[in-house]
Amino acid sequence: MKARGWLIYEEEHAKKNKAFIEWFLDEAIELEIELDFILQSRISFGVHNYQLVLLLDDAPLSESPDFVIMRNIDPLFNEQLERMRIPCFNSHHVSVICNDKARTHQYLAGKGIPMLDTYFMETDELLTGNLPLPMPFIIKTRTGRGGGDVFMVENIEEVEAVHAQLSARSIILQPLAGSPGKDLRVYVLGSEVVWAVLRSNKNSFKANYTLGGQAEAYSLTEAELIIVNKIIEQFDFGLVGIDFLFDENGGLLFNEIEDVVGCRTLCLTSDINIVKRYLEFILQKLSSPSGG
Repeated sequence: MKARGWLIYEEEHAKKNKAFIEWFLDEAIELEIELDFILQSRISFGVHNYQLVLLLDDAPLSESPDFVIMRNIDPLFNEQLERMRIPCFNSHHVSVICNDKARTHQYLAGKGIPMLDTYFMETDELLTGNLPLPMPFIIKTRTGRGGGDVFMVENIEEVEAVHAQLSARSIILQPLAGSPGKDLRVYVLGSEVVWAVLRSNKNSFKANYTLGGQAEAYSLTEAELIIVNKIIEQFDFGLVGIDFLFDENGGLLFNEIEDVVGCRTLCLTSDINIVKRYLEFILQKLSSPSGG
């Protein structure tokens, strides 16, 4: 019997990722998977008659999917699926930790993983004068993605400007890394390191490719693989990107984990069919005794 799955996006990101969605649907056909692309706006979920419920286009499901590939950020929805025994990739645990920079650093602290000093704050605390780091330092929103909502501040006027822009957001504060404008993305599928990409930007402290950075393939050293694997051991991943900065000696510093990871730089620097491998990974998980 064919596996039946949903590929879920929200509308804005679906428009930007049309080719990636079509790639998923094409590979699913080759693997004899019934994969439906569904906008999350079509889905309602909650509790009805004391039971968890999932509606599609306001109607109860005649048959639940065997799995869901979640390309939107909504940890509560991930948890609803799992409580209804529908495997979700990535899992609720990955979603709730990795889409919050403060939670991610808190979760990985004390596990032998090098990272920048990181302080958790509310934006209004920036104006109290109680700043735990000397300037210049970096301010990031806890839930920002793709280099958005990341600011370097060098004086109190810039701190005030960031405060005005972010309003009542939750943030983290970090010192500058030793090599600003350069970072490393490691693509991970399950417990396997698939590929690594070095990203650099001569014109900004942000190295994101979508913000004008350059990308090239990178070979991890044994010492770097040990650090990556320490992170992998803490999670049950589907497909993620683990991002690192570099210290002044070129050593890795953990930065963040992308749950809904983009694959542009992987595709630019390799011929890996990451979508096929992801779908094969999901089929393997579904056929395991734990059922995903």
